[in-house]
Amino acid sequence: MLSSTSTSSTDDPSVRFVRSRRVAGGIGALALAGLGVAHTATNAVGFAGETDASWPMFLIFGVGVSLVLWAVAVIAWRFSHRGSWRVSRVLIAVVGVLCGLMAFNVLRVHPEIILSPAGPGPWTLVGGPALLLSALLPLRKK
Repeated sequence: MLSSTSTSSTDDPSVRFVRSRRVAGGIGALALAGLGVAHTATNAVGFAGETDASWPMFLIFGVGVSLVLWAVAVIAWRFSHRGSWRVSRVLIAVVGVLCGLMAFNVLRVHPEIILSPAGPGPWTLVGGPALLLSALLPLRKK
């Protein structure tokens, strides 16, 4: 006799996650983590080269933005492997659109840096579509 009355599909081991959503979410999460590393490294080099650099500005816009990117990368990874939390799905879709817009802007303004790992080019070029795909694919196979 079953003692649980939950009918949630997350408890049913026969309901599997869609593999392509897991792969796309993993690629998007790794791209966001790479973008965070590139952002921190680039801003740290700029901060070190500036004579009258401000610590608060560096911590907010250098390290702070990277921490936000890493947090969204963790959310994207967890969502693609486990969850069905609606807020995270919307967040991942919005970040995917923003990454796509950033990639479009980099291609429009500075197409020579699109493949430079120190810039936003390759991270947003790969991460944007992967995050959008992860957010739009169904959660589970039926």
